[in-house]
Amino acid sequence: MTGPGDPQVPDFEAERPGERRVARVLLDSSLPQLDHLFDYAVPEALAGEIRVGHRVRVPFRSQQRNSRGYVIGFAARSDFGGELQPISEIVGPVPQLPPELWRTARAVADRAGGSACDILRLAIPQRMVRVEKQFLAALEESCGATGTAEAEPRGGGRDPSDPRFSPSVAERETAESLAAGERFAVLPPHGPTRLGTGEWVGAWAVSLARAALAVHALGRSAIIAVPDYRDLDQLRDTLASLGGAEVLRVDARQSKGERYAAFLRTLVSKPCIVLGNRSAVYAPAHRLGAIFLWDDGDPLLSEPLAPYVHARDAALVRASLSREEDAGEPIGLWFGAHARSVEVQRLVEIGYVRAGAPARRTRVVHADASVAPEAFAGRVPDFAAQQLRRGIADGPVLVQVAAPGYSPASVCGGCGERARCASCGGPIGFRSPGRGSCRWCGDAVAAWACPSCGNRSLQQRGAGSQRTVEQFRRQFSGFRILLSDGDHPHERVDSRPALVVATRGAEPIAAGGYRAVVLLDAERLLGIESLRAGEDCLRWWQNAAALAAPDGIVVMASGGGPVVRAFVTGNAEAWLREELRDRQALRYPPSVRVASVSGGPSEVERALAALGELPGVDVLGPAPVAERSGDRARGADGTPNPSPEPGRYRAIVRFDYSLGDEVAKRLRAALVADAAGASSRAAGRGARGRARHTALRLRFDDRGVFDG
Repeated sequence: MTGPGDPQVPDFEAERPGERRVARVLLDSSLPQLDHLFDYAVPEALAGEIRVGHRVRVPFRSQQRNSRGYVIGFAARSDFGGELQPISEIVGPVPQLPPELWRTARAVADRAGGSACDILRLAIPQRMVRVEKQFLAALEESCGATGTAEAEPRGGGRDPSDPRFSPSVAERETAESLAAGERFAVLPPHGPTRLGTGEWVGAWAVSLARAALAVHALGRSAIIAVPDYRDLDQLRDTLASLGGAEVLRVDARQSKGERYAAFLRTLVSKPCIVLGNRSAVYAPAHRLGAIFLWDDGDPLLSEPLAPYVHARDAALVRASLSREEDAGEPIGLWFGAHARSVEVQRLVEIGYVRAGAPARRTRVVHADASVAPEAFAGRVPDFAAQQLRRGIADGPVLVQVAAPGYSPASVCGGCGERARCASCGGPIGFRSPGRGSCRWCGDAVAAWACPSCGNRSLQQRGAGSQRTVEQFRRQFSGFRILLSDGDHPHERVDSRPALVVATRGAEPIAAGGYRAVVLLDAERLLGIESLRAGEDCLRWWQNAAALAAPDGIVVMASGGGPVVRAFVTGNAEAWLREELRDRQALRYPPSVRVASVSGGPSEVERALAALGELPGVDVLGPAPVAERSGDRARGADGTPNPSPEPGRYRAIVRFDYSLGDEVAKRLRAALVADAAGASSRAAGRGARGRARHTALRLRFDDRGVFDG
């Protein structure tokens, strides 16, 4: 075997207890009152094999009741005055929680007012005994044969004999800056690129993959986090084409065994590239050099589970921890997108992130901003239709629409009021002709009646993807027409002539790029009741424009105003700066941070009282939460509750970034007190096994907190 200083030895040698006989254990529990370390005795039988990071079983509340937890560290003595319970057993031979991952989970949870275990559940997949045994056997065989885990060049993470990838001078300089802890905001070029293996991918995927491989060539690991499987597949193909690095997938489409095997590989002392979705930012990759985040404005990168941390914020926290004293090597950040988010733009404005030079953009023209869409003869104006006909003669063309289905909205045929579901209050739309249903709960509306006038007829409003295809089959008869949306997904189309109708985010890649891209429904998208409607529109439009061929054209079919003007003129950065100034004046995120505090009226009041008179903190509310009627009117089995629980209230706390730690600490303390208090224990769980309706809940940095 090689010496202990050799980075290729996968010995999993975490810290041992030595003469210390007290283990500090984090219980694997979502209860906020248990989110701290407990002291347990290290029994003599386990002293020789237990390590920091091991998962263990420990008695909790009684000798007969065991809980699971992680060993965080060891101490010579405990402050606990009584007799310590001993650790029952070690769960598995591999320490799953490296110190760096623990520090990251703790810091991320503290920033979001949450529990560290909730973060660790995202980072550490479910243990699979069979996979673990196979992995350890393969490692033992590899070490026995070569003396190291694998034959890896000592000069870095890439095999220099592999001719497929060699970083340019600029790429090597960028990689060295990232490995030194620099932070970049990059706008990659538009257009598709053909790989050496024949696949077509976005040029952004090649830029990102080459940057990650350049970091890996320095002997450092790289983590790449992307919103969805389409982006992941493009990067997987690109990295495979360029070669030169071991790529570990960490995403929801893997089986449990595949996910756990990839996690075990990240624990090995060898640089790698981790590719996955939002939880990939927590991967314990060896000698991590940089975290790459693509399209951070996409809401898919925001974790839907408590404590609801966005992948961008987790990456920022992890990188900042790497720059602390004795934290090891620094970690760089690379934020890439065709349309920069306001959060990253703020970081650029304050000098925390360095903005790269904008790359080539597709030519954009406006059909006619002065004509309303309803005035067009057909789905698109004449100018846009001409561009589609010209483009389809040479190859595929793309039409982006706002919504899937047949008709996204409907109104009462009698009084014209917006039709809403009687069960949950959601909007009624049509997934297909004549089949109306609620867009929130999915209930059919065959027996719908207008609450205002009693009329039972519905009139469709707007055109979804299916209705657009129906109209195009008449307007563009003789051409091949394809539909790509959530129900009819297409990842790629060939270079033959075709008219592709796609909802935003479901646009397939075309071989060679689209000859023309037409963007419909700008008014509808800009009218979404959201603080982020403008930046989301820029992101949707830029992502579609990036699919055009180098000599293609993008046509904005209709719409006007600052956002449309910024897109058409290519001056989105100026619009973002103005947007940030407006939000600063109004104290809207990201100029300030926000926390949503919800629960019963007394619970919310107690939490707000814990904030005291902190300067730089203001509170909106509390006010009743507008609930959908089905949320609390029925029990777990679907039957009506005999006595509905009282309504919930919500307050929005706004605070300066410098106060983030203090606000999170105080609100978290209120949450723990609410969960552990006598009233909570007495209330227990509500009717039919449902959680206590008035329990306090926190959510920091919710992107939709001000949405309608």
